[in-house]
Amino acid sequence: ALISEKMITVPLEGNIVRDPESRETAKGVPICMFSIAVNKNYRTSQGERRQEVSFFDIETWGALATSCSSYCAKGRGIRVVGRLKQNRWWNALQ
Repeated sequence: ALISEKMITVPLEGNIVRDPESRETAKGVPICMFSIAVNKNYRTSQGERRQEVSFFDIETWGALATSCSSYCAKGRGIRVVGRLKQNRWWNALQ
């Protein structure tokens, strides 16, 4: 297989930061979108405790979207395994 055909799979575990948004495509396929916060706890070289938070947007389709719409809610813990899609943003002022 070519490298471009391989899927980058990542596991994420965190908390849902807002209630999921649900919609359907023009063909009636369910889509559910929500965001999660993933916390990383660590200690500095001076022994201070620190926490770093990363936010990820999650998009599910089909039967999984229907389940997420029913069971996911703000504040709930969740484990997600899926394809990583990077969005690139450009600053028009540069």
